[in-house]
Amino acid sequence: MKRCLGLGVGALLLAACQAPLRPPLPAAQAPTPGAATQAPAAAQSVADLAAAVQADARRADRESDANARTRLADAAGRDADACLARAPQAGACLYSRALALGLAARTHPVQAGELLKRMLEALSAADAADPEYDDAGPARVRALVLTRSPGWPLGPGDPQAAVTAARRAVSLRPQFPPNALALGEALAKSGDAPAAADSFARARDLVLALPASDDRDDWLRDAQRGLLKEHAQ
Repeated sequence: MKRCLGLGVGALLLAACQAPLRPPLPAAQAPTPGAATQAPAAAQSVADLAAAVQADARRADRESDANARTRLADAAGRDADACLARAPQAGACLYSRALALGLAARTHPVQAGELLKRMLEALSAADAADPEYDDAGPARVRALVLTRSPGWPLGPGDPQAAVTAARRAVSLRPQFPPNALALGEALAKSGDAPAAADSFARARDLVLALPASDDRDDWLRDAQRGLLKEHAQ
């Protein structure tokens, strides 16, 4: 779920979600927000609910209408709650809760500080339960939230803690380009331009080894953009 974020509070969640999802359904078959919650109870597996949250997050990133984004955030929250009701200790459900809280922070900026704090708590729990879920998603998302959030007292931003989280993601899934991208961004925010450039170059090399896809193109642009920025320092 790569294209989740831009910059600022709105970007805090979604740029973090960089693992590719299954291909979207044709328009006539595309699920409505919260589709998993409308399915019969027997069909609402943990995997179904987690996938629904990720799908709502991805759609919210592409949605320009504020009311539609709010509906998607609400649907993600319901699906995350349903997932936790089924499996309160499952990494997938804790991670889904974190993503849903990120969407809520995007749509309720006045409450963003508290929502992001809860998001980080959910990510810590997800990391403890299943650190490799979504290609080290809990650590990667944590790194991006800490990188992109304002610092105290306005938010939980902490560049050095972001570097630590991103290094953990890279150690868990070193071949996954978004983890190297997250590390590059965290290093850049911490002021270590040479190390950031190295990480962006590593991400670029990982991406170039992948087959063609939309995610590959986006990751390559991110890596090249990061390299250009750091070389300009």
